Amino acid sequence: MTTRQLRPDLGFWEKVDVPFVHLSVYASMLYHVVAGVFRGKASPRRYDHFIATNVIRKLVSRTTDRQKQYMNAPTPDAYTTAMASHGVQPERVALPHGAEGLWLGNKNAKKVVIYYHGGGFAMPAIPGHFKFWLEMIRALNEGGHDVAVFFLHYTLTPHARYPTQLRQAVEALRYIVNETGRSPADVVIGGDSAGGNLTSATILHLSHPHPEIDPLPLSAPLAGSFAYAPWTNFSNAGPSMKENAWKDIITPELLDTWSSAYKGDKPADNWNEPFNAPAEWWKDAKTEHILVVAGGDEILLSSIEQLAEKIKSVFPATTFIIGEDESHDSIYFVSANESTKTGTELRQWIASRL
Repeated sequence: MTTRQLRPDLGFWEKVDVPFVHLSVYASMLYHVVAGVFRGKASPRRYDHFIATNVIRKLVSRTTDRQKQYMNAPTPDAYTTAMASHGVQPERVALPHGAEGLWLGNKNAKKVVIYYHGGGFAMPAIPGHFKFWLEMIRALNEGGHDVAVFFLHYTLTPHARYPTQLRQAVEALRYIVNETGRSPADVVIGGDSAGGNLTSATILHLSHPHPEIDPLPLSAPLAGSFAYAPWTNFSNAGPSMKENAWKDIITPELLDTWSSAYKGDKPADNWNEPFNAPAEWWKDAKTEHILVVAGGDEILLSSIEQLAEKIKSVFPATTFIIGEDESHDSIYFVSANESTKTGTELRQWIASRL
């Protein structure tokens, strides 16, 4: 199985529906431009965030996963375009099991952040992912660091299901520590949303190997691991699911679709839903520090808080950050062109680890 998927070849009616998708999103924007004036406390606090949140939620709810993949550039194409816009030659590395590593920054940098992108395991990385991390590298290196990002291009659903994506995430780390010769102490792993799931599952795999994935012994703990808006619990439980229903860009129904496509006929376990792992599994995590980040307006907030509390109960070197008025994956979507608390905290945390 390869990750090099082209856009899906939509059927006739799926393709006919695409212009109506655009029309419905445009109509939603016009409606919420007016409705935003009368928004209540159950909606995003800022007017511009209210409009952006509702438009994005309309788009992701209105389209099928096949349409989402059709309407968005595949991850390698988004990467190549981003690198070209910065005048940098793209560098792609073939990894086992059909994955790829995409270098951002100097591949010979001493320190590396391995990044797993979100999107419900069904959506490719978006241009905002690469824009954010190219800017992150610039800021860190101007501050005296020597950091690059190794961005994993993994296989999306339905082209592959669990545990393929986790196996590919582990292989990205294996490549960096075994093939490039870097010490784990010079490596941070992290990801957003579904990528936060892969980050958490990879950390668990290091000390409690998945039965279908080769173990990865490390010579030292990783410098750190971070989970940004991690989606680690597929039950859609917790008060934030209702309290933030109209503040966030994603919906429980969308999460149900994505989790079913990811797990297939596999039951819930400690790796596909790291939220389920007992606290003891985190006690011997092979990392020096763990950062968990959530938006105050996201529907996943309750489960993220519970996960952070569980980890911190046995692994004290854990930091939990909540960004007030930030929705899910805010740094890539609603607040992509702003300075955010979560983005700033993430940069400072990485600087402190590397």
